[in-house]
Amino acid sequence: MAQPPGTRKTSKNGGNSLFAPLSVLVVDDMPGIRRMLRQMLVLLGFGGLIGEANDGVEAWETLQIIPYDVIICDINMPRMNGLELLRLLRSTHRYETTPFLMITGEVSEEIVAVAAESEVDSYLLKPFQTASLENRLSEIIRKKLQPSGGEAIFLQAQKLKLSGRIEDALRLLEKLTKPPYKKQAKTFNLAGECVQILGDHLQAEEYYTQALEANPKYLKTYQNLAALLESKGSLEEARRYLEQAQALSPLNTERLYHLGKLCLQSGNQDLAQTYFHQCLKGGHSFSNSQLQEAAETFLQAGLSADAEKLFSQSLKEDPKNIHLYNRLGIALRQQQKHREALDCYDKALKVDPNNEKIYYNLGILFFDLGEKQKSLDAFHKALKIRPNFPEARDFVKQNFPDQHA
Repeated sequence: MAQPPGTRKTSKNGGNSLFAPLSVLVVDDMPGIRRMLRQMLVLLGFGGLIGEANDGVEAWETLQIIPYDVIICDINMPRMNGLELLRLLRSTHRYETTPFLMITGEVSEEIVAVAAESEVDSYLLKPFQTASLENRLSEIIRKKLQPSGGEAIFLQAQKLKLSGRIEDALRLLEKLTKPPYKKQAKTFNLAGECVQILGDHLQAEEYYTQALEANPKYLKTYQNLAALLESKGSLEEARRYLEQAQALSPLNTERLYHLGKLCLQSGNQDLAQTYFHQCLKGGHSFSNSQLQEAAETFLQAGLSADAEKLFSQSLKEDPKNIHLYNRLGIALRQQQKHREALDCYDKALKVDPNNEKIYYNLGILFFDLGEKQKSLDAFHKALKIRPNFPEARDFVKQNFPDQHA
């Protein structure tokens, strides 16, 4: 006989049988919390693997190898926090719908907003008892495994979209816009994503507009509209939608960074700097793959000190990257940190003694210091390595008219 929804069914060992086949990854930077959660999960009857990760970076690496069924994650952690990990997971096919329970020490409107935006399934306030953990996990797992009629159709449409069956997904979504189903923002939003994949941007924009009419606080639609407008080159309109999303969910530092980039692209450097500062003040951490791009963006925005920090971090990951030494030297030079820049270029030449770009930047640095002969020597070395180096030739011609390169 089927068990009524919400009714607890126990296994032979006393645990909840719903949990028996499931594996769980516990992510928290405090070993004591991880141990406590592990003990609770065993008591509740989780029979699969119970893994641990110290932070979001370690969790992400683990999840590439082991496909856990459920994730329990703290919100505040070094390197990559819980929200950053969740956004990363929701952007992947494998973990787009994986039950994700967020653990937090506080609940504010801002945290609730950013958690909802990141599609967290539920959150639990510290400290908590085993019964509270069981209730939350039962709720989110049943929702995934035993969805209601409308929710089941929506989840099926999501799967069809992910598998590339866009037309089939749209047919299911069409059903959800008619009685007896209530019109929901997420239905129109998913329909917009589907037709956007098909290349119908006008129809996508209409669906997104309907989504916001159904729920003006549906953050994912603001993001989608901004991305659509950005792809069309409408940067100012895209920025306005992102700003509306940021007003609803102010803790999203990744969006602040993107707002800064949009402002930079549209020539608004002052506003770009404001958003970049807010991004860093909010504690945003860049992944290793993002560091170099972010450093270049900050350098372009005139934020040399911030660029210096990011280039330095990137060099720790890739200590033989001549391009990074070059760009770090420029960031240092722009801050008038001439001695540090010289040291940076010396380290670069130890890695590659015949790099013409390093000698070119050394030439500019010595010129700024008023050491004209050293400057000219550096430019000559650059041109000896690469005779057809237009920037070096132009600099010598303009600043050393009596010299022949």
